[in-house]
Amino acid sequence: MELELEKLSIMLLDPTLTDQQLTDELLFLKDFSIHSIFVLPCNVARAKQLLTETRIRIGSFTDFPLGGGTLAKKAFETGKLYREGASEVFVAMTPDQLTFGGHQSYQTLAPLAFGHDGLGFFIDSSQLNEYQKQQLTIDLAKMENIKFMSIGLDLSMKEALYDMSIFRSGAKNQRMFQVNVKAPTLLEMELLFQAGASRIGLSNGREILPLISKWD
Repeated sequence: MELELEKLSIMLLDPTLTDQQLTDELLFLKDFSIHSIFVLPCNVARAKQLLTETRIRIGSFTDFPLGGGTLAKKAFETGKLYREGASEVFVAMTPDQLTFGGHQSYQTLAPLAFGHDGLGFFIDSSQLNEYQKQQLTIDLAKMENIKFMSIGLDLSMKEALYDMSIFRSGAKNQRMFQVNVKAPTLLEMELLFQAGASRIGLSNGREILPLISKWD
């Protein structure tokens, strides 16, 4: 299987990054035809400024990372991110919010994307037990309008493969999953795509992207 840069997202979510470090990373990454770069909400405008002449999508999260805020809070932050230049936004949700109000929340938030098709939900799967994951899979199967899901942050390979085996089993064919893995190898990324991941979010872009480009 040949890895495609267009199926990769780079996660620049370290809150300790200085503006200069963030700038250096973005300038390095802009030369690769990756799908997207995810930054913290406070860095969206800066990323937009540096990536204007590229086709790289700018992504971020609302109500991040816990997702326990109200729908009004999520709506305010979602609209603000799109206005500042984000083209892909994942809204952090708790399992209960998805179970009891996922469909309604999506209906409310989707118009705030201003025509972009990159609105989805984020769930921190590392905080869920097996029963919660199984129940969430059942609940999500009933929500056909939710097209994008982002799963976990800095997951181990074992966690990522396990989560994909659960969430993908109950998904409609059109639902896309981005699974976020800590520093995967080329082989590990191939295994994740084979397990059903639509896209992989990784934190080791500076190390892995030159290796992938070498074999393109």
